[in-house]
This record gives sequence, structure tokens and C-alpha cells, in this order.
Amino acid sequence: MNLQDVFQELDGYFQRNEVEKVEPFLLAQLDKAQTASDNTSALTLLNELMGFYRGMSRFQDSIRVADQAVNLLEKMGYKGSIPYATTLLNVATAYRASGQTAKAIELFEEVGRIYVAHKIEDARLIASLYNNLSLAFQESGDHQKAIAALEMALPLIKSLTGSEVEVAVTYTNLALSKMKCDRLPETKADLLDATHLFENQPSLNPHYSAALAGLGELAYRTQHPQEAIGYYERALAVIEAHYGRNLYYAITLESLAVVYEDLDKEKSQALASEASRIQAALQ
Repeated sequence: MNLQDVFQELDGYFQRNEVEKVEPFLLAQLDKAQTASDNTSALTLLNELMGFYRGMSRFQDSIRVADQAVNLLEKMGYKGSIPYATTLLNVATAYRASGQTAKAIELFEEVGRIYVAHKIEDARLIASLYNNLSLAFQESGDHQKAIAALEMALPLIKSLTGSEVEVAVTYTNLALSKMKCDRLPETKADLLDATHLFENQPSLNPHYSAALAGLGELAYRTQHPQEAIGYYERALAVIEAHYGRNLYYAITLESLAVVYEDLDKEKSQALASEASRIQAALQ
């Protein structure tokens, strides 16, 4: 299977906002790979499906596909290898996104042990692990550990050529944890660095929405509601363009509803109601 052609067609769907075509296309390609006993291509497609389902807030589907990928690697005799660790990183991310943070941290730590066993020095791999581990710490409420992990990741990512998006994502995550620790001036500086990097990319990156939402929260916390509304509305537009009205869209909508509470009660209630409707539809 020519994966380059597969991903070229896949990229086209995203660029044209034809998200509804992605799942059937990936499933059809996966079936072809499995029928041809092309395990390498099947593994790549399973990882792609895993990420797609996660982005669409279909967490149980993401975990189901994650388990298939791990089973395939073990069948191929790759347990404990670097490819195994790479897939395990995606599996841990799927568990983290589903709210199972303890399981996610356990898996991330297993990835770390594999890296140590293989004496991995690849800055990108190590930084990715720190970044993902930090998200699990964030979601478990341990923001000090999250900041520590991100501060380990940031210089590694900056050392890589063409890593502007990864640096922007790291700045965003760092800012969100600093905000939870009331380090607001640092939060703003990190978010502005992140948005500057995202805005200088040739195409809109979906992670840009997190930086915009962060600026929205910061503006609200520092009593600038109109500024907060602008940032949240921009974040919603980015999320919808890439993923449709998923869980992250609903969460951002709830945040926007909070901003409107003191400005327009009726609008606030309408936004909160729409957020609840979206969340119910995703269950």
C-alpha cells in the first residue's frame, strides 16, 4: 500500500472540511491493508484512526482502536521496541482524552522506561513524552508537575528544526497550568508567544483554538469580558472548522456562556443549553 497517496487524499478531506469522509476512507484503507496482510500499513492506519476518533471526542472508539494497535504490535513481536513505545504513547493519549488519567500516566511511564532501556536521545521523542505526561498531570489537577514536565520539554522542542507548531502547543499547555497556579503575567506572555507562532503558519492549525481559548479565559479572569468573547468566538470557529461541534467545542461554548452571565443572561442560557445539547448528542 502506498501510504503517501493515502495521506495525500486524507489531507484533502481536511483541507476541504469534508470531515464526514475521513472515517469511511480510513476504514476502507485499513480493510485493504489487513486483507493484504500489510501489518505495517495497518498499524499506521490504526494510529491515524486513533487520533481521528480522539479529535472527534469518540473516546471509546479511540481506545478500541488503540487496543487493536497494541495487539498487532505484540503479534508482530515488537513489544518493548521503539515502535511499540510510539504506539503506546498514542494509546496513553487516548486514555487521557477519555478522562482515565491514572491509566494514561501509567502508560506514559511505561513509554519512558522503554526509552531509557533503549538509551533514546531523540529530542522530539522525549519532548513528546514530557508534553503528553504534562497533559495527564493537568487533567489530574497536579499543575506543578505539569509545569515541571513542560519546562523539560520546551528547550528540547526549540532545538528542533521546523518545530514552530510544537513550540506553540507547548507554550499553550504551559500557560494553562500557570494560569491555574495564578501566575498570570507569565500566562499571558506564553499565550501570546503561542498565538504568534500559530498565526505565522501557512495553514490554520487546530491547536490554535486552545491558545485562543486560553486568552479568552485570561481576559475573563482579568475583567475584560468583551476581549474574552472575541477570543472564545475565534476558538469556536477553529474547532468547528477542523472537528465539527465536538466535546471541546461544547466546553468552549460553556466558557463563553459564563462570560455572558453578567452581560446578557438570555444569551448565556442559550449558549449553555446548546453546549449541553452537544454533549448529550456525543454520549
